Parts: sequence; structure tokens; C-alpha cells
Amino acid sequence: MAKTRNSKSSIQPTLRKEGDELRKEFFLMKIPRDVAQLLEIPYQRLVYHIYIVPLEDRYLTFDIKKKSGGNRNICAPATALKIIQKKLNQVLQFVYKPKPSVHGFVLNKNIATNAKPHAKKRYVLNVDLKDFFPSINFGRVRGLFMALPYGLSSEVATVLAQICCYNNQLPQGAPTSPIVSNMICAKMDSQLQQLAKKLRCTYTRYADDITFSTTLPKFPKELAYFIEIENQQKLILGDDLLSIIKENDFEVNERKIRLQSKDSHQEVTGLTVNQFVNIDRNYIRQVRAMLHAWEKFGLEDAEREHQEKYYSQHKSPYKVIPNFKHILRGKIEYIGMIKGKDDRIYKKYLNHYIKLHKSSQNKK
Repeated sequence: MAKTRNSKSSIQPTLRKEGDELRKEFFLMKIPRDVAQLLEIPYQRLVYHIYIVPLEDRYLTFDIKKKSGGNRNICAPATALKIIQKKLNQVLQFVYKPKPSVHGFVLNKNIATNAKPHAKKRYVLNVDLKDFFPSINFGRVRGLFMALPYGLSSEVATVLAQICCYNNQLPQGAPTSPIVSNMICAKMDSQLQQLAKKLRCTYTRYADDITFSTTLPKFPKELAYFIEIENQQKLILGDDLLSIIKENDFEVNERKIRLQSKDSHQEVTGLTVNQFVNIDRNYIRQVRAMLHAWEKFGLEDAEREHQEKYYSQHKSPYKVIPNFKHILRGKIEYIGMIKGKDDRIYKKYLNHYIKLHKSSQNKK
């Protein structure tokens, strides 16, 4: 393990080339040595890190708790491999052109831009893709780079897939996984966008979260419909939608399909969209409780309580626990991003934070 991590000294952390030059060089690759040249790495070092280093030494794996329950397995690459992946990600940013409907892992887009097109709609359908990253295996990634519009040789595609994959899947925690997943989904995004247009609906995708919405008086049965089973309503995905998802080798998480009408709570990627994009009340309450704990019990006690509640059972061995003040400030700025910097609640919480921060500084 030490040998793997210490070998990073021979690899520069960023690429010297930029933009169009990287894109042009990417499409000109013919043999594996061209990959090393593109990534500005000695070919022997590239081979060492993706083929010779034992598989178990290339990644550090750990679990983190999901909000919906259960655990998510994170595979964080060793330092040298991570640098290689960051460089490849830098190249792919200039190669892949995201569809307008894609909001996850895209520059200047976020969960708010993903939710906004679905505000004030009569119906909102949420569909979650099951095991999103793990379902994208080595063969799919290799095939992606060989197929149009990339059209790389099988030898080059194999090396690129070897850089991106671990245990025959896209690892959650690798710098390349987000953009590669979007590249894999490009065909599906086009098909779902066309289906939405045909049915007079709006479509967006944020990673594994697919959303359709419409102002039509009836929700299109091609997307979803209810059936009655034992006096209970069960939501079924329409054949047109389901066939596109299956055709693209994805599976639906049956537990996370929701069709929400305007008379109920409508949510997209964790944000309320009934009238406008807004933050869930529980999030606001959490921020208020953190400020209250800091003011009443002091910073150390508030931080200790927060760590015990959120990090005691699922601490990552790869990263240090984030600072309580940084977490709180980040949450407040998130409120400002979603609600706007002129929002009354954002201003109130920010002023409260600044007051507590100054007070803690004066006590030192």
C-alpha cells in the first residue's frame, strides 16, 4: 500500500494541455501508449497503477449510511490512481457534451436547476435507477469508448475502462465515475427527452433520479398509471418508459417510484416544487437546531453531539470528520443557493451564525 501511495511523486497532479487540444488528442488515440501521452504520464507508470498494483491496494472501501436506509459502498482510489482519474476526468469534460436534460455532475447545474423545470406542475413522476454506478460494468465502459461518437480502438478503450473501473463496476468515489455515468446515459437521455416531448411532458435526470412532469389533466399512461390490487392503489411504470430504461441496461428501484399530484407534496431531488423550488422544512429545522445547540451548550458540546449523531457509526476511514462550523455554514449557504440571498430565513440564520462565530473567536 505504501509503495502505491508514495509513487505519486512521478505523476503531475494536473494536465498542462487544455480544451480543444485535449479533445483533439483524445480522438487521435490509437494505441495504449497514446493514453499515457494524453494523460502526461510515463507509460510504465500507467501500466503499473492499473495492472500491476494488487487490486485490493488500488482502492480503500468503506460504507456510508444512506438517508433512505441501508449503506452505500464507497471505493476511494489510492492517491496515484486518483491523480490519473482526475486527469482523465479533465479530458472527458471537453469530450462529453451533456444533454440539456442532464443536471447531475454538470458545470453550473445542481439539484435546484434539476427541480426548477418541474415547479407548478399538475403531476410529478419520480423514478430511481437501481444500483446506478455498480450496474455500469467494465464491458459497458469499454464499449462506450469504442462506439460512436468516440470510436476509439479496442486497445485504447480497454485501458480507459481499466482506469475507470474496479471490481467490474464504476466505483462510487472515483473522480471519473460521475462523467462516465453521464456518457453511458447519453442515448437514454435522448430517448427519454423525445418521449417526454411526444407526451407533452418535461424530463430531467440527476444521476440516478429520473423526473417527468406535466400540466396535462391526466398523466400519460405511457409513463405511469395506477392499478388496484387488494383494494390498494399500486403505481406501475408505463411500457414506453420501462422499455427505454431496460433497453439501456438499467433497472428501476420499485420502492422509489412516486407519482405526486399538485394536491399533495411534490418533491424533486429533495426539493419541494409545488409552487416554486423550496427547501424541505426538516432541513430548515435542523439548521435552526444546530444554531440553538451552539448558542445554548457551546461549540464543543454542540460539535460532540453532532458527531455522535451523524458520524459515530459510519465514519469514513479515508476522510477526517468535517468541522461543525463548516458544516453549519455550508448548510446555511445551501439555503441561500436555493431560496436566494435576499431570503429572510437565510439572512436570519447567517447573521446568527456570524454572531456565534465572533463570540467563539473572542473567547480564545
